[in-house]
Amino acid sequence: MLGVFVGMSSPHAAGQITGGGVPSYGNNRSSHNPQSDYWAMWRGLKQNTDNLLKTIGATNAEAALLLRQIQTNSLFLEKKWNAWFRDHDRPGDYSPVDYYLVILRSDSQQLGKLRKEKNAARALEILRDVALDVQLKADNCRHSADGLGKDIKVKVHTKMDEKEVGGYEVFCVPRGMLDVKSAYDRFPRLSSPTDEKILAPGRYAMWVRKKQFTSEPVTLGIGGHGETKLDVDIPVPSE
Repeated sequence: MLGVFVGMSSPHAAGQITGGGVPSYGNNRSSHNPQSDYWAMWRGLKQNTDNLLKTIGATNAEAALLLRQIQTNSLFLEKKWNAWFRDHDRPGDYSPVDYYLVILRSDSQQLGKLRKEKNAARALEILRDVALDVQLKADNCRHSADGLGKDIKVKVHTKMDEKEVGGYEVFCVPRGMLDVKSAYDRFPRLSSPTDEKILAPGRYAMWVRKKQFTSEPVTLGIGGHGETKLDVDIPVPSE
């Protein structure tokens, strides 16, 4: 069972639950071309990391290391996704609500905005977040049985010490999208535990709400070992 490992300094109240979605291929007819969507995203990641290697990466050794790590893992994922699309060639059979792709696009957009970031410490914090998110996706892919490892069924337990305490709403959002309230999502059923929710591997902010109490978000890493199911513990205060 996985527990919380990093606390976040600034609280964020729970917002409207409109984001999320399950990556789906073969369920909804649409004109979207999934491979083109992914190609555009991979190109964006490559361009943004190349640009940053010439700026912050040229003067900061840690930044350069993180940027090369992102490039290595994204290239690995691109090859795996290209292979998956070759083996699952079903034109027009695609749901554009692909949480995995949405999160990677967000990672790329965060990198693109770093060119204007004046605070070096903040820039490194964002680079670390993105690098860890892409690393978790790549590691889950490497160890997965299906060759992608894009879906993990996550169940949340709310606990005070080691005792389960129920009745909490549990919310989540990709860590890099914490400021996007429309991306907030909620686990089915009150804790504890919640019902399972399918998440892409990566970094998430999670928090709980009960009556007038809303906890501060905590950051968790989901996946990385090829797992398809995961139980997560979130601490709650005594009642």
